Amino acid sequence: MPGVETRKGMFKYCPSCGKTDISFVSPKELRCQACSFTYFHNVAAAVAAILEFDGKIVLLRRGREPRKGKLDLPGGFAEPQENAEEGIRREVMEELKLDLKAVTYLGSWPNVYEYEGVVYQTCDLFFHSKIDALPTDCDKEEVAELLLMPPAEIPLDQIAFPSTRMFLPRFIAAWAGQGTP
Repeated sequence: MPGVETRKGMFKYCPSCGKTDISFVSPKELRCQACSFTYFHNVAAAVAAILEFDGKIVLLRRGREPRKGKLDLPGGFAEPQENAEEGIRREVMEELKLDLKAVTYLGSWPNVYEYEGVVYQTCDLFFHSKIDALPTDCDKEEVAELLLMPPAEIPLDQIAFPSTRMFLPRFIAAWAGQGTP
C-alpha cells in the first residue's frame, strides 16, 4: 500500500497500552495487536487562497518547513469546529494580516503533506478572492517573501505542493478563457 511504510514510524508504542505490537492494516487504520486499540489517520482538510490583485496572483515564499523556500499560496489547515471559509479567512489574516470579505470556492485536490516524519493525506480546498491592497505586514516566520505574479508566469516547478501545482494551471486556463472566476 502506498505511503504505509513511511507512516509506520508515526507511533513506536500503542497510545492505549504502550506495547510495540502496532501496525497499519489499511492506508489509514493503525491497530494494536496486543489490545485492539485502533487509530484512524484520516484525511485532513486544508485551505488555500488564490488572491488576485491588479490582474496578478499573490504567492508566498515559505518561511517554514515543510518545503521551506518554495512558492505557495496563502493557507493552511482547517481547525476543529471551523468551516473551510472560516479557515481560509483565518489563515490569510494570520499570514498576511488581510481581512478577506468575499471568497469563492473553486475546487479541491488531494495532497500529501509530510511534517516531522508523519505523512498526512489532505484534501486541499482552493478559494479565490480579489484584494484591494497588497499586504504590508506579513507573518515573517511563515512568509519569507511576498510575490505578485501574472498567472501565466508562475513557475509551477517552484510550487511547494503537488495539489497546488495541479490546481493552478486549471485555474489559469479558466481565467484566461473566461476572465477572472
